[in-house]
Amino acid sequence: MKESQDEVIVNKNCVDQLIDVGLTPGEAKVYLAMIHIGPSRVGKIVEMSGVSQSKIYNVLDRLILKGLASYNLQDNIKYFQSLEPSRLHEYIQRKEDEVRRQKEALTQIISDLSKNVNAAKRSTSEIFIGERSLRSAYMTLLSDSKRGDILRYFYPYSNAHENASPFYSRFYKYQKSKGLVERGIVNSDFKNSHHFKEIPKDVKLRHVNFPLPGTIDIFADKLLIIDWKTITGILITSSEIAGIFVDYFDSIWKIAQR
Repeated sequence: MKESQDEVIVNKNCVDQLIDVGLTPGEAKVYLAMIHIGPSRVGKIVEMSGVSQSKIYNVLDRLILKGLASYNLQDNIKYFQSLEPSRLHEYIQRKEDEVRRQKEALTQIISDLSKNVNAAKRSTSEIFIGERSLRSAYMTLLSDSKRGDILRYFYPYSNAHENASPFYSRFYKYQKSKGLVERGIVNSDFKNSHHFKEIPKDVKLRHVNFPLPGTIDIFADKLLIIDWKTITGILITSSEIAGIFVDYFDSIWKIAQR
């Protein structure tokens, strides 16, 4: 079905506004195309966006690096999708030459795009690569949080980690601003480490003397699993899976030592 004249006008306005905030014309067209069609193979994105087959992978790679897109594998075929329009806030924050005009334009873009998001595009899992992308993953994990909600996590390392520790130290202020209750389960070696003394007092930690399943954050209906060696995260949205891990975490929390 062809778009109505009004939809075409809205799309052109959105393209111009996305260009104003720093995306290239090709990135803006591909991002908007994915907003409308949801998870899809490259061919459909080429058809909807008008970006050529020879350039599409380069454009998609740039959108992924900017934290605005991701992909899932289904039967060894990549299905690309745009991430929530609110991710544009994170993109703007990373620009060192950010100006007020871009922020004002971005607010309008998010308002426009949110009305056109294809609800079916939300997948059960997303892949995030790189530290900037992981920041977007955490923003999504906590996007619906309210003051007093509990963030549960496992931290399996025995001391400070060269990648994980600096990241969490920087992200602590954001978590604090949300008014979350933080509960972490660590191993006994970490409890005795020098780094443990640097953890803010309002972060509640308990320790156990058996192996932990990995670096995992559990919040609401989401589960974020991170491999800090490759700086890669998988964000799973599933009430069932998240509920299982909440029960698992709480059962350990009851027997763990303070």
